Amino acid sequence: MEKFSRRNFISTAAKFLAGAAVFSIAPNFTSAAEKNMNDEKIIPLEETILSPAKAMEKVLPFDMPKLKNLKTLGELKVSAPKLKFVDEMGQRRYTSAIVIHHAGMSRNEDMTLNAIHKLHLGNGWSGVGYHFVVHKNGVIEHARPMDRIGAHAYAHNRYSVGICMTGNLDIGVPTYEQTLATEKLIAALCHRYDIIPKRDTIFGHRDLCDTSCPGYNFYPRIPELIENVAAVL
Repeated sequence: MEKFSRRNFISTAAKFLAGAAVFSIAPNFTSAAEKNMNDEKIIPLEETILSPAKAMEKVLPFDMPKLKNLKTLGELKVSAPKLKFVDEMGQRRYTSAIVIHHAGMSRNEDMTLNAIHKLHLGNGWSGVGYHFVVHKNGVIEHARPMDRIGAHAYAHNRYSVGICMTGNLDIGVPTYEQTLATEKLIAALCHRYDIIPKRDTIFGHRDLCDTSCPGYNFYPRIPELIENVAAVL
């Protein structure tokens, strides 16, 4: 019995060593994969989406002023430069949303309406795609005619008004005057079109399309903007 057990042990050990030799020669893909998994932290999908609090930690701070009262579109100071469009564009038959943009050029600087108009003409469009442009000094300019379909949010132009804040709000922040003018304009548009200001009526461009617009620094503040607008309606 003792001899059999010793022979059995030797046979088993030989088979084990032979198997180990084979696997040591072949590429060990499993261990490589396990090594990669150990080296890299696996992050659950829900943790890749920033909560409002975490998002606020990463943006540059700026003032979001409270509105004191409502001013209608007729009461706001809105300049209306004469722009030449390529065609008549389509008529927007109803308005149920407002979309906020930034110009998003390489620097956080002001930009003339004519420059934006020429840029959009160069894209082969009818002309400037936004209905309003809000400048760093708080000046609001009328761009595309109000009753025309915009060219600012693909697949969502037929029912929305587009507002562009000049500057690059990925790398900078809007001025106090620019933010206040944008809030006043949105409140006036909500009043004009009977829009209830909330998250499914006032959008950042990135809510609708694959873009960072209206900027990493401005986008997290949209809920606060909506609250300020709602307070005066």
